[in-house]
Amino acid sequence: MEYVKANRLIVSFDHLYKSVMGMIAYYIPFPSFLIAWIHRLRGVKIANIWKVFIAYHVLIDSMHPEEVEIEEDVWLTREVKIIAHFNPTPLIKEIVGGKKVDKVKIGRGAFIGIASMILPGVTIGEGGLVAPGAVVTKDVPPYTWVAGNPARPIKSLLDRKKQDE
Repeated sequence: MEYVKANRLIVSFDHLYKSVMGMIAYYIPFPSFLIAWIHRLRGVKIANIWKVFIAYHVLIDSMHPEEVEIEEDVWLTREVKIIAHFNPTPLIKEIVGGKKVDKVKIGRGAFIGIASMILPGVTIGEGGLVAPGAVVTKDVPPYTWVAGNPARPIKSLLDRKKQDE
């Protein structure tokens, strides 16, 4: 992870485009493939716009959408926030450095619950389940249910599959 100095005075056309398209995608209530297509136009790496569900009011990083990757069969429910950057205030910048940008990856078949927040540098493993309202600060292993603030593993979803057999 490398810190990059932020320029708060100049807004490029590229950043303006990504922000405006992000707002359009945020307010479109349906269909999900249209929301996914707009996010793909912004730079979000979406494996297949026909095989993801992105609900109404989902925010995918406004400045660095190209740092977010969403695989097939992912469900992003209402009010989910995916953040790929941190831009500190001048005072905090003296302590932690400049702007931080880091990749976020949502693995195949993951479910992100209502009002969850995924922070920079996080990978949600295949089949991961993020409970509503969780704040995910660390990677989620495949087929693991996480909840809380900060999100902690609740249990493995594979254990239930073994019990059913």
